[in-house]
Amino acid sequence: MAVDLSVDLAGIKLANPIIIAAGNHTENGTIMAEVAQYGPAAAVTKTIVAQPVPDILPCYAQVNGGFLNTVLSTIHTAERWWQEELPKARENNDMTIIVNLAGRWAEEAAELAEQAEKAGADMIEVPTICPHMNEILEAMFPGTELPQPGFTDCTPWAKTFKAVKDTVDIPVIAKFSGGFLHNVQDWTEAAVEAGADGITCCDSLGPGLSINIETGEPWLGGPRGVGGLTGPAIKPIVLRMVMEVAAITDIPIVGTGGITSWKDAIEYFMAGATAIGMATVGHLRGMNAYRKILSGIENYLDDHGYSSLEDIRGLTLKRIEDRKVNNRMAISELIVPVVTERCNGCKLCERVCVFDAIEIVDKFAVIDGEKCYGCGLCVNVCGRDGAILQPYYEHA
Repeated sequence: MAVDLSVDLAGIKLANPIIIAAGNHTENGTIMAEVAQYGPAAAVTKTIVAQPVPDILPCYAQVNGGFLNTVLSTIHTAERWWQEELPKARENNDMTIIVNLAGRWAEEAAELAEQAEKAGADMIEVPTICPHMNEILEAMFPGTELPQPGFTDCTPWAKTFKAVKDTVDIPVIAKFSGGFLHNVQDWTEAAVEAGADGITCCDSLGPGLSINIETGEPWLGGPRGVGGLTGPAIKPIVLRMVMEVAAITDIPIVGTGGITSWKDAIEYFMAGATAIGMATVGHLRGMNAYRKILSGIENYLDDHGYSSLEDIRGLTLKRIEDRKVNNRMAISELIVPVVTERCNGCKLCERVCVFDAIEIVDKFAVIDGEKCYGCGLCVNVCGRDGAILQPYYEHA
């Protein structure tokens, strides 16, 4: 069965849903051209600004379940991007180029957008709030003490976004901050009102801290050594945010946050994403990770009889509605999971069962119905799909 991986992102057809988010693999045109060989349909430049500043070093640190960074924007001038880096990014590939840009005021952002369009950008992405921005500015301007950025007033950003939107003819998408975890629908409404053609959800959470216990020093540079958190640790939060955005708007969503496998990608599509953005996985596992995830998405669709991503996009929203219709929003009756012939006795379920209800007998999991609580963890951690089933829902 042929699988169609193409998606429509704000009127631009992408061959597949993979977008490389702003990061080390989009820091200049040469690297963008290289990453294009690994299959992504689009890539987002690091944030282009009128007055770039050097990175605070060290700027990256791996943490359990995630990644910290203090990178704010590109270190190259806008002129260099327009004249050198964008042409290099397009060499020998047809990857869609999305220019991420930020201005200190609305007019500056609009001017950068106009320049980006003239330089050949296919699309523009306008960020909202960086959770570690004050850390970087305090490092650049010693003695400055800034409050944590606010995440509730959409008005200033919406003014800037509208100025950009009114200046160019190419699509403009909003990139949300992870700081909107409690009010993402408010920002969605503001973005739609300002004319957004799409929404990327989302940037990093934080700021967060990691410490070198041999020295007591923070791993990252800067006044306090804090940075934005990305990677698997933030995926459950961002996934929920994407679903909330999809619940109130039909404009395309780029789900970005903690995607390290094709399974993560499928979850984002089911939550309502049109495409997916990745950066951290490429930093930690190399560019070939993008190709593997794309291949996994295609294999999943083929194995499950789906012809395109549209067959699963927003599926979770539909399932949640089914819960309401079928009065299954709060289940309290116990249904003991069922172990199938796919069980290989790996003992994962036995190890995590805090109710001591599972025992491996002759390399097969046996569940004691008298002890089982129905918590579902054994089903969730099982490494073999279909080895343990929890039939709470007809479609499970």
